[in-house]
Amino acid sequence: MQVRVLQPGDEAMLTAAVALADEGPLDRVQAAAHLADTDKVIVVAVDGDAVAGFAYGHILRRFETTSFFLYSIDVAEAWQRRGIATAMLATLQALGRSGRWHEMFVFTNRSNAAAMALYRKCGGVQFVPDDVVMFDFAG
Repeated sequence: MQVRVLQPGDEAMLTAAVALADEGPLDRVQAAAHLADTDKVIVVAVDGDAVAGFAYGHILRRFETTSFFLYSIDVAEAWQRRGIATAMLATLQALGRSGRWHEMFVFTNRSNAAAMALYRKCGGVQFVPDDVVMFDFAG
């Protein structure tokens, strides 16, 4: 198993990863545009020629710090429970330690037991604010 950060030129691998995560079809032109975006970070776990896991997020440049918002992490069912998600998160944490960002955060549902366990295992600290409210603005 190899975990790698995708770069321009990895369009076929990104297309396969997006299909794994069931995030809709992605053609090579769209994949190239995503890979050219320096504020989008995409990590995959590869087993031979197969994409086994996929994680991505966005670098958020604020005035006081730079953050990484982990948007999604998925592992194909056939490869689950093998440490792949942990390895992808470790890769992202190493990028943060290298200076790409100062903090990394993710949202999940309390009812998602697998995600809750993964994030705790990888050193995540649950943030439970008293008065934070999220608003969603549909397009």
